[in-house]
Amino acid sequence: MAIFNSTQPVGLFSPEHLILLAASAFFCAAVIFIGGRLGQKGRQRLLIALWAVFTVIELCKYVHFAVHPDEFNIKTGLPFHLCSISIFTYPHAVFSRNKIFRNFIYAVNMPGALFALITPDIGNSPALSFYFMHLIIAHTFIVLIPLYMVSCGFFRPDYRVLPGVALMFLVTMIPALLLNRFIGSNYYFVNGPVNGTLTGQFAEWVGESAYLLPMVILLAAVWALLYAPFAASDLIRKKEET
Repeated sequence: MAIFNSTQPVGLFSPEHLILLAASAFFCAAVIFIGGRLGQKGRQRLLIALWAVFTVIELCKYVHFAVHPDEFNIKTGLPFHLCSISIFTYPHAVFSRNKIFRNFIYAVNMPGALFALITPDIGNSPALSFYFMHLIIAHTFIVLIPLYMVSCGFFRPDYRVLPGVALMFLVTMIPALLLNRFIGSNYYFVNGPVNGTLTGQFAEWVGESAYLLPMVILLAAVWALLYAPFAASDLIRKKEET
């Protein structure tokens, strides 16, 4: 029996899903390993190449919609989901060296994409469909780029800018909230949980009226996990200096 079924919808944590997750992890590890052995100019060129490939991958989605307009849904296809806005935030993080943008892709876009890889909004898509393959590949790059930037010394996560990151997070929600109000969409998943994703699981645990509360708690826990090693390192260094 073939590992990848080209006609049946892929199941959550099915062999197809797990194989693609493993391939995603291996690709990220390989790129970071290679980047760590390059010189400064080489690392910079590789970073720009990763951003360029990611941008092309994202644009391919809209080319696909243009060729197949019957597959486009204004309620789901616009770039106003948390991971979709990466097409706007990543160039700022890569080229501007702005601390808030760089911490934003590390603290918001990256964990959002990781959870989307683990519990994707699959729908009825087969593993080799354009939708599912784009989801896996695009979200892999969304996870990879900030990990690569941190691992290769482009920036150091700084918990002191998290208030700015939180404010930016709220600002990016404004277009999604307006669209949700006027067209009945569910961008940022704030209008209701989605089955098969973390929002759906939380809704089962605490009810549909309170599913966002565990999301906020989870985000706080993720931020603690992502920033604790760097905060502890700073504290140790300060103690050694004194």
